[in-house]
Amino acid sequence: MAYQLEPRDSVETEVRRVAAEALDGALTQLESLQGADAETIEEAVHEVRKRCKEARGLARLVRPGLGHHFGRFDCLVRDAAAELSSIRDAHVVLETFEHLRGALDRPDDHRLDKIGRTQARIAKRATKSIRGGDPRIDRAHALLTKARRRIDRWEMDEGFGSIARGLEVSYRRGRRGLERAGKKPTDEAMHEWRKTVKTLWYEVRLLEAAAPSLLTPLVERLDELSQALGDDHDLAVLIERLVADPDRFGTGGGLKRTVRLARRRQDDLRTHSFRLGATIYAETPSAFVKRIGTYWATTVELGPETGAVPGGAANENLGY
Repeated sequence: MAYQLEPRDSVETEVRRVAAEALDGALTQLESLQGADAETIEEAVHEVRKRCKEARGLARLVRPGLGHHFGRFDCLVRDAAAELSSIRDAHVVLETFEHLRGALDRPDDHRLDKIGRTQARIAKRATKSIRGGDPRIDRAHALLTKARRRIDRWEMDEGFGSIARGLEVSYRRGRRGLERAGKKPTDEAMHEWRKTVKTLWYEVRLLEAAAPSLLTPLVERLDELSQALGDDHDLAVLIERLVADPDRFGTGGGLKRTVRLARRRQDDLRTHSFRLGATIYAETPSAFVKRIGTYWATTVELGPETGAVPGGAANENLGY
């Protein structure tokens, strides 16, 4: 089923369902890695990490209601995803460099060849290093299995109130992150803001069924902002790796040009992100939560939004 909560059903039941589906999906992907080829492994690892992020996003939304159950669950899922981070991170850095190079007027600039070759080797080794039976896969599976068992113990109050507090915290943190990054847009500040945006994106996705006509566009804008901030962070990681080990990637003009191009691209991404963020975070946290709560209550009372009125064409013939 979709990564959404159904407003008309029990909040506790829906939260357990979505969390269980996310972790069951992650466990299934891990169990499929035995004997898989490199491409399949890379895709499966990506899917596992996505499911882990979804589970953690849901837990944050209802964190106040979960009480002491939140901390241990969040740590288990976080640590499981971390076991698989090395393979994904290596490929992201390679993709970031290739996209940056592809946007050049002269992408065949041979000064950049060594950087590309070196990062390609790193990514290839990362993929080869993990396979079915790998202890990291076993550890990730064990951690997620423990987290999955904990879901059945979750208890929370019914109604939007069990969601409202977590949603308000996330929105407020996003506003603060925007303010701090706007005043001092360092790589670290941008990354911290990105994490709060990503959290709110997961949470609004979960609440989308309350008012798709209004919340789906917000989900899309949050996704756009998250992607821009994610690209900014990937560029920061690329720069950090190049500067930290110049001998490995080449000390000539290629490295300096790559860093310069990456910083220029970050400037463009940040201009776009600040403008988009100003719209998304225009409301006060209390006003934002009140608005979403009204959508939720309306759906509980009147049912979900519908499409066009049935028989529209016939009504036109009747002069309506």
